Amino acid sequence: MTDWLITRHQVAIAGRITNAETGKPIAGVLVSIVGPPVFGRKVQLLGQARGAPGGIFVAKPDRTESRNDGLFYFLDLPDGKYTVKASVPNQGTRFAGAQQSVTVSRDAKGNMKLASANLAMQPTTVRGKVTGPAHKTGVPMARVYVKGSGESAFTDAQGQYLLTGIESGKRTVVVAAQGYKTKLQQVTLAKPGIAQTEDIPLTRETG
Repeated sequence: MTDWLITRHQVAIAGRITNAETGKPIAGVLVSIVGPPVFGRKVQLLGQARGAPGGIFVAKPDRTESRNDGLFYFLDLPDGKYTVKASVPNQGTRFAGAQQSVTVSRDAKGNMKLASANLAMQPTTVRGKVTGPAHKTGVPMARVYVKGSGESAFTDAQGQYLLTGIESGKRTVVVAAQGYKTKLQQVTLAKPGIAQTEDIPLTRETG
């Protein structure tokens, strides 16, 4: 006769990673946790997995990746205080990191109390208004894009635009609209996750 050992896992920490500007879920975010000393010992014992060939991600007890719907979770953690950290290493400086502190505990029956950690990651962003002569009327349907990297948007009926998920540093924003001269605006995004406002005036084409 074969004896079966049934292991019941309990979710200790769970949450969702979203874009702070759009509210949409972000997939493929590296989520890691740092916890009490007893958890550190568990990582040493159980976290022997290594990165698979070809750069394929392999989960460990102290790290995971967000799914397509932005969800992530950690199972069977010892009680104690944890710091949950989110980063997007494969996207350079397009997002600022995010973190949250949570406490893992159990009730009197030993059942895990779910600790929620929803993290909104702030993308590096440029927003503003594209205006016509006299800097009053917004220019609708103007194309606004970052030269060389391709992030783009169209202005709304009021001339407002939003470019999100841009690499930080010195960038050139290009604005093109029918009946106006194309405008190149130099911007400096000082750090990942900064949200900068750049209002851009256009002049009419002549001749």
